[in-house]
Amino acid sequence: MSPITRGLRSLLAGLSLLGLVGALHAVDLSLLKEATPAAAPVAAELTPDAVAAQRTALQKELATTRAELGKLPEGKLDETALWLTQETAMLERIDNVYLEQQRTLQHAADLAKEAAEVTERTQARRPPEVSLKPPYGVQLLDQLYAERDYLEQARGWLKTDVANVTAALAEARDTLAEKDRARRAAREALDKATDRAKAQNALRLAELESRLAQETVKVREQALRTLKLQQSLLEPKQALLRPSFDWLRAHLVVADEEIAAARIRREKRDAELTAALAIAKVDADKTSRLVIAAERRTSGATPTDELESRRADRQTANLTLGVLAAQQERLDEAEKVSDLRLRVLAGTATAAEMRTWDETNRADLERMANQRKLQLADLEKSRAELQDLQGRLSRATAGGEPQPTWTVDRTRRLQAWLALGDVEFADFENLRTERLRLKEELGARVSSFSWKDTIAIWEQRANAAWNYEVFSVTDQPVRVKSILAVLVLIILGRFVSYWISALLGRAVFHRLGFTTGRRAAWQTLSFYALFLIVILTAFHLFHFSLTQFSVVSGALAVGIGFGSQNLINNFISGIILLVERPINQGDVLELDGQQVTVQELGPRSTIVRSRDNTHMIVPNSRLLEQPVTNLTLSDDVVRKKIKVGVAYGSDTRKVDRVLMEVMLGHESVNRTPAPHVQFSDFGDNALTFEAQFWSRLAERNEVETELRHRIAEAFAKAGIVMAFPQRDVHLDTLKPLQVEVVAPKQA
Repeated sequence: MSPITRGLRSLLAGLSLLGLVGALHAVDLSLLKEATPAAAPVAAELTPDAVAAQRTALQKELATTRAELGKLPEGKLDETALWLTQETAMLERIDNVYLEQQRTLQHAADLAKEAAEVTERTQARRPPEVSLKPPYGVQLLDQLYAERDYLEQARGWLKTDVANVTAALAEARDTLAEKDRARRAAREALDKATDRAKAQNALRLAELESRLAQETVKVREQALRTLKLQQSLLEPKQALLRPSFDWLRAHLVVADEEIAAARIRREKRDAELTAALAIAKVDADKTSRLVIAAERRTSGATPTDELESRRADRQTANLTLGVLAAQQERLDEAEKVSDLRLRVLAGTATAAEMRTWDETNRADLERMANQRKLQLADLEKSRAELQDLQGRLSRATAGGEPQPTWTVDRTRRLQAWLALGDVEFADFENLRTERLRLKEELGARVSSFSWKDTIAIWEQRANAAWNYEVFSVTDQPVRVKSILAVLVLIILGRFVSYWISALLGRAVFHRLGFTTGRRAAWQTLSFYALFLIVILTAFHLFHFSLTQFSVVSGALAVGIGFGSQNLINNFISGIILLVERPINQGDVLELDGQQVTVQELGPRSTIVRSRDNTHMIVPNSRLLEQPVTNLTLSDDVVRKKIKVGVAYGSDTRKVDRVLMEVMLGHESVNRTPAPHVQFSDFGDNALTFEAQFWSRLAERNEVETELRHRIAEAFAKAGIVMAFPQRDVHLDTLKPLQVEVVAPKQA
């Protein structure tokens, strides 16, 4: 082909394409705006006539190119043959796209007719009793079930398809933009090229690639519009189906003829399964004999391919027997499910029966879901093995190699097994569909509210929960009621133990003459003993024995030693404090330089209160491991000292006598031991005396304050001077002292 001829053909093809594009319909901007980005190029909407005209023109162009390619000498591989081959392949790809456009347009036309029918049915909606054709039995109900389920599944399928086509459309538009850039670059290269024939060929291929990309965008846009139209029909179809479905379930008529026909179908299917099972048994016996023969030929050596194949055949034959037997059982199960559906739809079942059926049916559906996964896995494994065997047989046939008998037998057996698996899977899905419909029909009736049924359900559930076995000990069940009884026993036992121990403290220990601290200690010990009885009773309810803890005593001791050392140390210290009673409730202690009163001896810590009415938590181990001053261990009488300083020159005997008179004159000062005055020291500024006396600890502050008042009054009356600090000041008089009087500054 000459460059001039090729250039004229390119020009005519471009003009033809422009004419066809101008003849296309207007663009559906609203739909394209939803499906594509705003910056994407917008293609014209397709029409059947336009696509047919484009394809006719393309066929002529393709025929011309093929004719030119046929004129070339055979076996000649030059540049012209290469270009013509590429052009022919590109034109064929464009023709395939046109064919896809025609199929998409035909589908869209069918959907448009369907949409018109749906619109007409929606506008002129007829009552269900008129639109449905008798007999109004289970078979018609199952047809409506199937149509409803298909519409529900189609919603998910179409959503996925729309997403995929949207992504494909975006990719096609990117490809179109890329091919248009390549086409424009090829046109620019033609103007600057020295070899114009080669440049024109490159431009021709670039134009064809751009044309292919443009037509691909059109078909993707049309496919997206078609899918969205199909999506828009789902809701009106469901709206038309819903009244018929509800009416038929409410007016269902179960005819004897329909029941008899279903029974005949089941009997026929059972007979087929019985015959297939007999054949499968014969085949299994034959396979076993083949395995034995292969094992004899092997005679203990490494298993050959034949032996492995025969063993796999035997396993498949046994699986076939199991599947056929399972199909017979499933046939009986399907009959029971159908009978339950008939009773539920006829309204002859009680609420209790339907609740029981509903629970059993839900459990069976969960079981079937697990079986379904295993079936799919087995089928995929068998299909992979069959593909591998078929590939090996094909390669062997192509190479002229002999085909082993066992390989051919294995291939036929796998094919039969997969066919049986497909039937098994279909039967399984049919039974699962029946159970799903039974679940829906039961749910519509079980969910209806009734006070009587609700109370009965809750009583049944409460009784089941009350007697539910949580775990077992020594083969004895521990139920929920036992756990709740133990919890109630521990809570009430704690309060009862505390109340009895307090009663013992008030009524028994007080009458026995126990002191407050001793009474509190025995009251706490009695509480521990009573609560220990409660804990042992709880162990009995749990069927625990103390001998059972001997097995884990070593590990328990190690755990206590490392993990609960401080806790156990404080607890044991508390027991020792209660038994030895070095510290009692109400005792006054000296801790951290302050006096505190013991308020409560606990199992882990002791609560004390300071003079400032603040409370402090002291671990019991501290009271035993560190020195603690107990001011009231044996009694509450303590010795106090009041220091007094008098001036030098005072009569010391008189001071001694006055202090003794003051202390003996106070009624709270104990006479035994007697008060005492000690001349303690010659101080820097005073003669120091100490007035020592004994009094009750609770009155010590008031006694000290009153004695100080009386000492001051007695010293004033006796003419004794209280000393105060004195300092001697020495002035340097070797030179005159200068004295200045300074007037205060005015404000």
